[in-house]
Amino acid sequence: MARVALGVQPVVPTGMWPVLTAAITAGHMFANTERGIFIFVRNAHTAPVTVTIPSTLNRDGLLLAARVVTVPNGTDRLIGPVLGENHNQLTGVDVGNTYIDYSVVTAVSVAVLRV
Repeated sequence: MARVALGVQPVVPTGMWPVLTAAITAGHMFANTERGIFIFVRNAHTAPVTVTIPSTLNRDGLLLAARVVTVPNGTDRLIGPVLGENHNQLTGVDVGNTYIDYSVVTAVSVAVLRV
């Protein structure tokens, strides 16, 4: 299965509730072209989930470490801001997209938000 693209949902002054999408084994991606991007993760599983946002930023031969966040079971996390210049794919068909990977997908859901 291939990565699935998520839409970026704007947070508006009058409020909003994010539309959550189930996590998948292949991971997700999203077009990361603006500032103020956050990833909302809900973990309804009985175990923690590790969410990894791979880095592509390379300066003088040094690669910035991936952002790795543990979401305890039964909790939500807002991760970010997620900067495109640090995480967007630089080559291939997914250029301009940021990847999201999950250690567990059962009962885990996600949304990408722009504030």
